[in-house]
Amino acid sequence: MKAAFTIFKKDLLLEMRGKDVVATLTVFSFLVLTLFSFTAGPGSPSPREMAPGILWITFLFAGMLGLGRAFDRERENSCFTGLLLAPCDRMQIYWGKCLSTLAFLLVFQAILWPVFGLLYGYSPVQRVSMAWSGIILGDTGFVALGVILSTVTINARARAMILPLLLLPLSLPVLVGGVRVVTIAVEGGGWSQALPWIGRLAAFDIIFLVVGSVLFPLVVEE
Repeated sequence: MKAAFTIFKKDLLLEMRGKDVVATLTVFSFLVLTLFSFTAGPGSPSPREMAPGILWITFLFAGMLGLGRAFDRERENSCFTGLLLAPCDRMQIYWGKCLSTLAFLLVFQAILWPVFGLLYGYSPVQRVSMAWSGIILGDTGFVALGVILSTVTINARARAMILPLLLLPLSLPVLVGGVRVVTIAVEGGGWSQALPWIGRLAAFDIIFLVVGSVLFPLVVEE
């Protein structure tokens, strides 16, 4: 796993140097959450009832951006070819990209979590372990599937359109599971309600990670 952690550290260092994307995305997400918090009208569901779904929609923007950038730097000057020529198992490249994209998402979500609680009247520490179990497991499945699809579409002309069209339907199980776990957590539900969803999320994560690890070396051969 040494090569995977090297790729992870390299991507993380580059993101820390270029803080413009994180800053822009954070401000944009604050605006989305704020605007949705004022959308309630007579006879319509309150924003509080829709809050977990709104939160995950905001997370999706971050996830799509992170996955869109996963191989952007490697596309320039044939760097991706150089990465494939590195003396390591190509599966480790996949794992390194998954780790760096997951870290990007989690840092962003940690920044957004207190803002979400403040705007929608939820305590950011209520059932926090349950909520973050759903977020981390949902992110893992989303990233595991997204990195392999990002690799498949790396040279596509309409990549920015093709990647979401492929990713969003396939990742629906983990997104639904993530929303359900966060909903149960913020509404004060018990672990007995959340555990079936957490189990499903863990199962999908394992499936997506295994499939991605097996397919990645085959995909990059093409």
